[in-house]
Amino acid sequence: LKLKKILFYNFFTFIFLLISFFIIFEVLNIFLSGQPRYWEIVYDRNFEKMKIDKEKIIQIKRKTNKIKYLSVLDQEYLKLGYSGGVHTHNCGAEENGFYQLIYQTDKYGFRENIDERYINSDFILLGDSFTASNCENKPNDLKSNLLRSTKFSYLNLGKDGTDYAEQYLLLKYYSNDTKFSGLIWFFYEGNDYEQKSYNISQKVKPPEINLINEINYKIKLDHEISFFFRFKVWFAELIRGASVLIKFFKSYNNLLDKSDYSKVVNDMSKFLDQKNIEKKYIVYIPSWQKLSLFKLQNLKLYENHPQIIQLNNLKQNVKETANQYGFKFIDTENYFFKLDNPLSVFHYELNTHFNGYGYKILSDALTNSITN
Repeated sequence: LKLKKILFYNFFTFIFLLISFFIIFEVLNIFLSGQPRYWEIVYDRNFEKMKIDKEKIIQIKRKTNKIKYLSVLDQEYLKLGYSGGVHTHNCGAEENGFYQLIYQTDKYGFRENIDERYINSDFILLGDSFTASNCENKPNDLKSNLLRSTKFSYLNLGKDGTDYAEQYLLLKYYSNDTKFSGLIWFFYEGNDYEQKSYNISQKVKPPEINLINEINYKIKLDHEISFFFRFKVWFAELIRGASVLIKFFKSYNNLLDKSDYSKVVNDMSKFLDQKNIEKKYIVYIPSWQKLSLFKLQNLKLYENHPQIIQLNNLKQNVKETANQYGFKFIDTENYFFKLDNPLSVFHYELNTHFNGYGYKILSDALTNSITN
């Protein structure tokens, strides 16, 4: 009888602790974590319906005004006069969940530039996949937004997976004979500091593109939601808020090799001076990591979070270097933090590229700076 009482009390103690554990973690999620509920996203998503909807969206080819992108099959698109091949990327299954990224390249493989832009442009856009507007079709991409909001012309040299050093080489190589008035150089806080100039080949690598001979809009969507997968998603959500709290006790290293970055920016400045380019901008794009912690602002804890301190140090180093070599530094961060939910600029609010709304916000931030 005594043993039964012990087991009985231990069982209810265990249940009480378990319930308390869940409540504490849920409260932490609500107040600390701005990240979305992965479990709801995965569990409530009707993937078969999504597959059908995606194929309808792509095959309908803008027959109604509800379709907000321009298909490469449209006569309107064909009249734009891009001279390269058709490039496609499997964003539909990987990232945005609505349609494949598909566009025509220019003669060198960059996205949707007419050949004339290599002769004469107002501005050159330089950066990584955020500049190329991965996973958003025309006219929701960054360049299309800028064309609508300004009277300038743009040559887009954005290339996936590049950092500042390789971007400098791309500009120097492809714009050597181009007459242009200004450079808009994007720095994405999430990863544009990873490759150093002494680690990359000095030989220019053109964009790697997936050219297709036949345009096939059929989408293969392989989402198998096993019990183990659902458990992992559920557990990741459970501990998410606690992980934000734990990071207050973690130290972070400097992300930018400032001396190497300064060297490349200095080289870029000299190249632009030789071409008599006076309009020089470095545009700072905040990362998903920074925006996902926006709820800490309400608790007056944001500026004290070690990861935010790390990212702010990165931004300050980029800003100081930009100013040192005659670039105007454009910080777009406040444009995103002014939104009710800063994560709404990402697909599913997850760590992806910007959606159409995100590129619109980035375009607005840039437009206000280059037109004033």
